[in-house]
Amino acid sequence: MPLLARPKRKEQALTRGKKFTERPPVPPRSWNKSATLYAGMWKERTASSIVLKVRTGSCWSWLKVRITGRDLPTDGTELGSPQLVRHGEHWWVHTPVEKQFSRPAKLEQQVTTHGETNICAVDLNLGEHLAVCTIQTVEGSILATRFIDGGNAIAGFRKQLLGRIARNRARTGIIAAGEQDNAALWRKIRARDEQVAHLVSRRVVQFAQEHGATILVFEYLGTLKPTKGKYSRRGNRKRAFWMKGRIFQYAKYKAWNERIITTRVNPRNTSRVCARCGAQVMRYAQGEVAEGYTPGAPLVLCPACGMRGHADRNASLRIGQRLIARYPSQEKPHAPLPPRETERELKDSGVVGSQDAKSFEQPSIAPASRHGNSNGHGTAHKGKRRRMGTPSLSIPPQLRLPLE
Repeated sequence: MPLLARPKRKEQALTRGKKFTERPPVPPRSWNKSATLYAGMWKERTASSIVLKVRTGSCWSWLKVRITGRDLPTDGTELGSPQLVRHGEHWWVHTPVEKQFSRPAKLEQQVTTHGETNICAVDLNLGEHLAVCTIQTVEGSILATRFIDGGNAIAGFRKQLLGRIARNRARTGIIAAGEQDNAALWRKIRARDEQVAHLVSRRVVQFAQEHGATILVFEYLGTLKPTKGKYSRRGNRKRAFWMKGRIFQYAKYKAWNERIITTRVNPRNTSRVCARCGAQVMRYAQGEVAEGYTPGAPLVLCPACGMRGHADRNASLRIGQRLIARYPSQEKPHAPLPPRETERELKDSGVVGSQDAKSFEQPSIAPASRHGNSNGHGTAHKGKRRRMGTPSLSIPPQLRLPLE
């Protein structure tokens, strides 16, 4: 069905004057399907070995295989059927782990109904502080802040290897089609980025657990693009953006295992607005005069309220406040108070009404809505209901004009 509809979509795009870029599906260039070991195909699994049932060509036989890696969890978890997954020239044993727990409350319910809900807002950066986490309540109280460092180390390591790759490519001149150049260096970069992403995401979730946070908030950073420059600088910045996405993805499933919900908010002006008063801030470096806004500067100053602090911490506070503003409080608004003119008129006229008489009064309404129904939105009746035709004590009856 999609193949038959493709020419129609192409014709519609060309009619509108747009470029049609949709490509038809193609079969995969390589097929590497993992082998699942169901019950009866493996036994006697320990922390260092497992016995597998394999086909030798003429018959099935049991083969004991040595394994390495982390120990599988045993506290309230159920192990699934392992799989043999090929990674290059090695075979890995992947074992799914299933854990049963109660589903946490929805995001809107936690924010609107529980005033003591703790939120962990995370601001991901490209400098030394890879992540800045702040614990705040729904009511606005700030409880704790943590800076997770290591950005300069991973950036320097990545830039050094990217420079070596660029020099090797310059010596070669031509890169063979279909072959990966500098495979060992690329493998080191990917492995280091993967390690740092897992490490930072784990620390973020642990910090949220320590302070009882049930919501983890990030920025939606899906449109970041590296700036132009040398190959090593541009490639370094691009992979730093990719690592941000990995940190969010890894923290999402790790937090869910701890019954913590993960969400994202709009990143617009989170670093340019003061978390205390909402005014535009100034960013500057240590030893400089706070003038204007310098992107990437570590310090922040609000000229409106005088707030000074770290710019990334201010951004993390704004991220949490943006989530709270997404779900306003569900409390019912108070009944409107009577206007001061009516109250002054009662005092000047000397009319003293008893407590029972006050209970029969209706709240004053706008003159344009007097001809409508008195039971409209925003009105409140207290006490017994008046009989039809009985004038209010505080509002004089309107005069009827003779018909012309």
